[in-house]
Amino acid sequence: MNKENIKLIDNKSVNPQIFNLVLVLFSLFCLGLYSSFGRPLWIDEFLHFALGSYETTGEAWHVIRESILEINHGQTGIYMIINYWLMQIFGASTFWLRFPSLLSGLGLMLSTLYLFRLWQISFLWQFIGIMALGSQTQLMYFVGEARPYMPLVSATVCTLAYYSTPINLRSKFIFKIFGTLSVLIGVLFHPYFCIYWLGIVIFTYLQKLIEATEKFSFKSAIQHINVLLLLGGCLIFILLGESTWLRGGFSEKTNLDPFQWIKSEQLFTSFFQLNHLEFLQSFLFPLIIASMTPVLLVACIPRLRSNYFKSFVSPILLMIFALAASILLSYISYLSNYWIMSRQWVASMALFPLGFVWLGYRISVFFSRINSFLALLWIAIFFSPIIFRFGQVIEWNIKLISEDISQVEYQKKCPLLSSEQLKYLESIDYFGVPNNIKNEEANEYWVCLANQNVRYGGKVWKGFRSFYGKKFLTN
Repeated sequence: MNKENIKLIDNKSVNPQIFNLVLVLFSLFCLGLYSSFGRPLWIDEFLHFALGSYETTGEAWHVIRESILEINHGQTGIYMIINYWLMQIFGASTFWLRFPSLLSGLGLMLSTLYLFRLWQISFLWQFIGIMALGSQTQLMYFVGEARPYMPLVSATVCTLAYYSTPINLRSKFIFKIFGTLSVLIGVLFHPYFCIYWLGIVIFTYLQKLIEATEKFSFKSAIQHINVLLLLGGCLIFILLGESTWLRGGFSEKTNLDPFQWIKSEQLFTSFFQLNHLEFLQSFLFPLIIASMTPVLLVACIPRLRSNYFKSFVSPILLMIFALAASILLSYISYLSNYWIMSRQWVASMALFPLGFVWLGYRISVFFSRINSFLALLWIAIFFSPIIFRFGQVIEWNIKLISEDISQVEYQKKCPLLSSEQLKYLESIDYFGVPNNIKNEEANEYWVCLANQNVRYGGKVWKGFRSFYGKKFLTN
């Protein structure tokens, strides 16, 4: 590539630290859009909040373990116990309840930027990559939600970054810590991580073989896997699972309708357009066709295939892996008579846009070696739908944040309390549960009480212990 074409991809006359600062600030802006600042709790977060009412860690953990067999089905319990500790320190606070997810969102962004550096992606394409992630509303929503999905996403992308790091760098202390923490967070926070961990190990080794950075050998494969990390991670995963979500066994089935939340006739649209490729929205099919055209062209012309096709394979494999992992998780839900839900796909929702932007960048490099105008045209075609979608996301999220801060709708449901009412609620050991009410009404009752607790601050009211009931303490 000549010097003129290099400038189309990156401007090296500018201090790299300025680029770094811009990318970090833009990442923080994206996280801010999804911070859920001012948003009241809802029933799924209340499941974590209610645990703050217990007096000891032992009590809270016992309730967590027992509830995982029922209402908190399939969780490891680690996010919940961390929430318990945070509420013991900071009291009834939505910020601290959601803090593990916010911190995980930061980890996702920083590990993404590191991945882009490993893939040698230029500043402009790194910027659009962060924008693509920020446009995945079904993914980024979990940045501001007190549930274990964002730690799963962050651990998955961090683990991809670790295994993408050259072996000689991975031997350094900082990368040993990085790899250990990435895997540890994954195995502690979510059962789905094991599927992504296995896929990432295979994908990253194949990538090194495809791009000729490493030759296949048993020794190189063992070095890449990091057997000590693998054994340690698997041991923690199994021990924690046996104590929590695995207590019912792998073969346990529920009696739920898999298509209750996503109807079978809507599954294809939901899977692709509304979740994995949400960052493209109505431009999905035109841009997919535009992306595959140069790939197929290179594959069909021998002279081009020998020089360029190899550079397209790794991004395509990453996207295939992301989709395959989601399909596998949905199939497991289907076989287990459990709901198929979009939140099961969150880690793949992060991996797919990363792979897509990576492919787009490598196509731009291919075009820049042929003609500068083609490279500029490709950048315009690729960037436009993502920028358009991100503009919509900004407008929508700012509106939501304004509504949450004003809390007009919330105050209609949960009016201000008098000092006497507040003292009374703080003194109750177990809140009474209204009889003969629907599940939705019961949920609203508990959520309203919890949001009143958050509004007035202080400790989590001990009356919330009645939500889980005494049976979880006596089992």
